[in-house]
Amino acid sequence: MDHKKAEHQAKEVVIVPHGFEPNYTIGFVKGLTACGIDPVVISSDSTHQRLRAIGIRGINLRRGESPSRPFLEKLANIVLYYCRLVLFLARHRGAIVHFNGLFRNRIVLLDGIGLNLVFKLLSSRYLYTVHNVLPHNKDNSRFYRWAYRLIYRIPDHLLVHTQLAKKHLIERFSVPERKITVISIGLNEEMALTDLTAGEARKRLGYQAGDRVILFFGKADAYKGLDTLIEAFDMIGGGLPSTKLLVSGWFPDPAYRAMIMEAMESSPRREDILLKEGFIPNEEVEVLFKSADVLVLPYRNIYQSGIVFLCFHFGLPLIATDVGSLREFVGHDTGIVTRTNDARGVSEALRLFFREQGRFRREEIVRNAKKFEWGNICRPLVPFYE
Repeated sequence: MDHKKAEHQAKEVVIVPHGFEPNYTIGFVKGLTACGIDPVVISSDSTHQRLRAIGIRGINLRRGESPSRPFLEKLANIVLYYCRLVLFLARHRGAIVHFNGLFRNRIVLLDGIGLNLVFKLLSSRYLYTVHNVLPHNKDNSRFYRWAYRLIYRIPDHLLVHTQLAKKHLIERFSVPERKITVISIGLNEEMALTDLTAGEARKRLGYQAGDRVILFFGKADAYKGLDTLIEAFDMIGGGLPSTKLLVSGWFPDPAYRAMIMEAMESSPRREDILLKEGFIPNEEVEVLFKSADVLVLPYRNIYQSGIVFLCFHFGLPLIATDVGSLREFVGHDTGIVTRTNDARGVSEALRLFFREQGRFRREEIVRNAKKFEWGNICRPLVPFYE
């Protein structure tokens, strides 16, 4: 009987999102179940009920994640989470553990090395999804390069989302090629997709049918380049009449927020800029994406962006700077890659887009994106869980 129990535990698959994006987590585990894998997910208040609703086992060890909680409450919650997580893995020793979250920068030695070693020691196989080869804005840090060189030695296998990320792991961190598998991000199908029309969506935001609407969406951090887009929007001026800029996002850095507020207020086109600040619930995202003609990713640096696959879900064309691996996904029928990664390059791409807007057919974008459904993305991972 003990032998059978040990055999069962060795086959158990534990997914540890560590507070990473709930929509990514839900899509990923739904893809695993579509491939015949029955995972147990270390959940939180933001994901637990959603997992139960789709029949996936969740263990709510993380509990609350509200950033507005008092510091001591957040500290106590995170300490208890680590204790619960380690005890759970000890009780399920021999499971296959897949960490697909992000290690915390402020405690990278404890999180990235200490917790990493726990995953390795208590699992029969340990997989780690590398979303960013180095944390954002840490490319020039000798400390973080040293820390992640150690971090990448611990897991049995690493998963990355682009060939560029794989290349950097090999060249910059001496990771053996055999230890790396490339899988794309999957479609964000957790966002509602109803029969809401573009016209109805625009009315909700106060736009007219003939307006040209440019969308910026998501976390507005310095590396995302929202300031570049505002400058580009000023540059197109009267050359594109009835053009509006819709900014929907949240600002993790108060200093960068202040900079953006000043740029908006001083813009000669201030009346054409609408800011919807804060977190947007899933059910409201459809209004933004159906109102827009195009979404702009004016990024300064990134490997890949989940927003690309959110655009594919809604069939929304993209304009992206030529950074990371964005060029691999922004093609002739899905959008335009800027010639230069500055405001002038973005403004030129906007003019070109609106001249040739007819070639970007939403139905085609949606149809061609079927290959990014999570069931297809997860299929090559099945052998790692066996």
